[in-house]
Amino acid sequence: MDSAKWKHALPTVASFWERRRQTAQNQLPRHLRAPSKWPIRFQLLLNLGILITLITLMLNKDDYVSEAGPAIGLVVCSLLLIYTLIAALQLRQRFDKIDGQKLAKVNVWLMVIAFLSLPLAIATFLP
Repeated sequence: MDSAKWKHALPTVASFWERRRQTAQNQLPRHLRAPSKWPIRFQLLLNLGILITLITLMLNKDDYVSEAGPAIGLVVCSLLLIYTLIAALQLRQRFDKIDGQKLAKVNVWLMVIAFLSLPLAIATFLP
């Protein structure tokens, strides 16, 4: 192959921007597009991570030498739970009666389970 064919075949920044401009022209306006589902999936992963962290803290209670280790984890989990509470209710309202409604409901229930496990985790570390 000669250099002209190589240059034509290789992707360039200009061709990338041209393809991006063409796809942007073919899309609906932002207010008519369906909302993306990645915030719900992120929330699900965050709630699962919080729940797994709290369960791990409860199961490994005897492994901690001081009270600072689990206290830091519990504080971080409680702050993340406050964030997920607000975001989960907003997502449930945003995805009401459209595609992603079931995923939003699962997210809210997982957040409720994680919220209920926080007092259990705190109670395991009380003397």
